[in-house]
Order: sequence, then C-alpha cells, then structure tokens
Amino acid sequence: MSTEQVISVVQELFLVALLVALPALVVSLVVGLAVSIFQTVTSVQDQTLSYVPRIILVGLVIVATLGFSLQQATAFARRMIGYAAGAGS
Repeated sequence: MSTEQVISVVQELFLVALLVALPALVVSLVVGLAVSIFQTVTSVQDQTLSYVPRIILVGLVIVATLGFSLQQATAFARRMIGYAAGAGS
C-alpha cells in the first residue's frame, strides 16, 4: 500500500466514525445545553437532572439510528477487506 492509499483509508475511517457517532453526540450536546439553561433559569442544581435525560435520549437515538450505523460499518468493513485482499496480490 502506498502512502496515499493509507491516508485515504484513514480519512475514510474517520469519516465513517464521525457519521456513526454524530447523531448521539448532537443529541447529547443539545440535551445538555437545554438542561443547563433549565437549571440556570430555575436555580435547580440537581446532578441527576443533567444525566438522566441525556442517557435516555442518547439511548433512543442510538436505537433509532442503529440500522444506518450498521450499514455504514458493514460497508466500511467490506471495503477494508477488499483493500486487504487487493494488497495481498
């Protein structure tokens, strides 16, 4: 494998990782921001208030996007196996 191919594979790896993780990260960010604003406005400083909604909603988003994530991961794995098979020749 040449250096350009390795860089291409690593870029593809990071892109797939970003696509798989992005929905959960965005929901976690939005929920955390909303809870922080709520805590600031109401002066409620309960620690569990920030964790429980985030865990529940991130879990729901992971379940909702599981099909897409598995498709991306499977397609990436197939491409990598194809690269590995081609590199052995």
